[in-house]
Amino acid sequence: MKKTLKIFFIFFTLIVVFAFGFILTLHLFEFRPEQVTNLEVQAADQATNTISKNTSITVLTFNTGYASLSETEDFVMDGGKKAKMDSLTEVENNINGIKNIISRENTDIYLLQEVDTNSKRSYETNQYQTYQDLLGIPNAFAYNYRSIFVPFPLNPSQMMGKVNSGIATFSKFEITSATRIQLPGEFPWPIRLANLKRALLITRHPIEGSEQELVVINVHLSAYDDGSMRKEEMVALQNIMLEEYEKGNYVLVGGDFNQSFPDALLNYNDQEDYEYKDPYQLKEDNYWEAFPLDPLWFSQNNFNLAVDANHPTCRLLHQAYDTSNIDNNQYYLIDGFIVSNNIDIEYVETIQEDFKYSDHNPVKISIILK
Repeated sequence: MKKTLKIFFIFFTLIVVFAFGFILTLHLFEFRPEQVTNLEVQAADQATNTISKNTSITVLTFNTGYASLSETEDFVMDGGKKAKMDSLTEVENNINGIKNIISRENTDIYLLQEVDTNSKRSYETNQYQTYQDLLGIPNAFAYNYRSIFVPFPLNPSQMMGKVNSGIATFSKFEITSATRIQLPGEFPWPIRLANLKRALLITRHPIEGSEQELVVINVHLSAYDDGSMRKEEMVALQNIMLEEYEKGNYVLVGGDFNQSFPDALLNYNDQEDYEYKDPYQLKEDNYWEAFPLDPLWFSQNNFNLAVDANHPTCRLLHQAYDTSNIDNNQYYLIDGFIVSNNIDIEYVETIQEDFKYSDHNPVKISIILK
């Protein structure tokens, strides 16, 4: 009996020591970005176009799902079982599909989210470098997820491990500066040690014959919180938008907001009283919800929301995409744009890729600076 207790005690002690050491290691190597980080503009001398007023500018936003969340995949945080693809070949197939979309759309500016640089979940592919090589135009990259090891999910074959990922902006126009702005809010310790550190990527673009700038803000806001972090992040974003607009600048925000655009709603009274319209209503009460953006703030502060309500921009990853019965999927309208009212919107459209290479469809906008 004493021998059994001794073995149990040793075993228990080893587990405690290992757990303490593991958490301490995560703490020591936690990604702790500054509030403001000036980023290096890559290929800065490769601008091919000049921004002029009264001339069309096209922008594409695309959450690429680290080239690992294609039509065949589910994701553990959405109610699925997986956190990575089964092979490097599958990831490379998605990367090639994403490259083809980027090349085909041929926009002036690209806003990409969930771009891995060296992550176990995407087989150490450097997707940012791949898109740099493809486009060869001025660009900047901001990390929002860096961890030496993410111990999730607990299934060893699916555990994410090392993650290095972020958001990237590419522009055919000159980029005079690029800045990473850390957003407020964080998960409690120790969860935050291996979690995202959400940020804005702000690039500035000169306008021919004007002292004003086009300020482009690439966003990927929080997803798996109770909604409170997203509110904090939106307030920070709105303050920056207002500050730039009051300077006389032209402001364009694009990306994955992880919040429903008002066009996905039948009605909205406040953030506690709203109703989704088809096909965006939740099919099950326990499904992840993209809480709605408040449309009143934007209309009252000289900004317009721009989204294509006719086509979903995101699907829930509780299962693989059901191509035989599209009504069996859960859809969201969470990717799009916000523009200041000194910008005219020519059109905005969701590119219907049927979630083949990512759990998001890209969204394209054409604008004119007044």
